[in-house]
Amino acid sequence: WKLLHIDATCRYSVRWNRIRFWFMKLASSIYMLVLPMYFHGPLQGLSLWIVSHLVCGETLASLFIVNHMIENVSYAAVSSDNKTARPMTREGRSPMTKSNVPENDWAAVQCQTSVNWSSGSVFWNHFSGGLCHQIEHHLFPGICHTNYVHIHPVVRDTCKEFGVPYQSEASLYVAYFKMLRHLRSLGCEDGGDCWRKFRSDASKTKN
Repeated sequence: WKLLHIDATCRYSVRWNRIRFWFMKLASSIYMLVLPMYFHGPLQGLSLWIVSHLVCGETLASLFIVNHMIENVSYAAVSSDNKTARPMTREGRSPMTKSNVPENDWAAVQCQTSVNWSSGSVFWNHFSGGLCHQIEHHLFPGICHTNYVHIHPVVRDTCKEFGVPYQSEASLYVAYFKMLRHLRSLGCEDGGDCWRKFRSDASKTKN
């Protein structure tokens, strides 16, 4: 059993899990597509389904992108020997300069390549489905997102103890602004010089 490129044998080798998977697919199709088409007519029901998916898709993408495409986040790479290389930021530096933890350690890589926003907020954690706690999501993908609010202080303090970066933005607005600025810098042909110019402009604006 595979979901795209992900091996799901451990979960879907169990017959009950396969039944539950297909049952939920069928139930979702009925209440999201069949029932609206039945009560509102085929055209309007289909239109509602398309609009809802477009809106939800854009919302989900907006919540996702700020977690990995943002200022000061690192990007993982694979070395020539097919092992995880040291993650580096856009400027070509490593954020783990004061740590004894290997920079390519699995957990450390998750922290370097992910960014939180509105950490500790019960509302945003529920609204985003846990995406505002992206670091915790990467470190503990098997637990329910409702626990992220409670474990995030432990993760944050542990990162501080071992010198592992734990980047968390104050709000979605702040994270989104930094994401847009980061994307703008990525589109600059002169790379580092352009990056420094925007950082300088931002500092002047802030002051």
